[in-house]
Amino acid sequence: MSAQFVARVLSYCLGVGTLGLRGQKQRPWLEIIRPETEKSYLNYQIKLLREAHPGKLDTHWDMLPTDGFYDKFRLRVRSDELYRAYELMYPRDKKVITPQIISITGMQGVAALWSDRGRVVGRLGKILTRWADDENEFLAEYISQQGFDCMATKGSGVRFSRTSTKEVIDVLRPFTPRCMRSKFVKQPPRL
Repeated sequence: MSAQFVARVLSYCLGVGTLGLRGQKQRPWLEIIRPETEKSYLNYQIKLLREAHPGKLDTHWDMLPTDGFYDKFRLRVRSDELYRAYELMYPRDKKVITPQIISITGMQGVAALWSDRGRVVGRLGKILTRWADDENEFLAEYISQQGFDCMATKGSGVRFSRTSTKEVIDVLRPFTPRCMRSKFVKQPPRL
């Protein structure tokens, strides 16, 4: 078992990735769905998964049509190495985020989560997780232990202070590919 592979899988599952037991044999599959505009990020993720995986990695690509202007790419990954990640994140076949998962993924996991759910509004950084309040508390506590001022917000995620927003972006930037660096700039107001 490759610990680095498991950590990468868990990192991607903090955001848009999902793990599930599928098929007649109930084997674990990792599934990541992204819009066409983020195909380069999906390529980057599969490259890192292949590097961390011991041996050949079974991958399947397909395109999902949508009603909008852009279709979506779906990446499905199959490996017996996914069993450990599934056991950690889905202990009773229901997704849970624990302090153990957050510590395994580390700042690499925070960077993957920021790429999927992070943004800068005004001068405040936010990660909109869509998790339960106690899971947001675990994430905020881990990030605070790394030296960044943040707090869990009820029902939405984690919010950073003005000074810690710049500091956390500087730390996360090396873990993030160039194609996702737009997540680090101030977002225009919604009309």
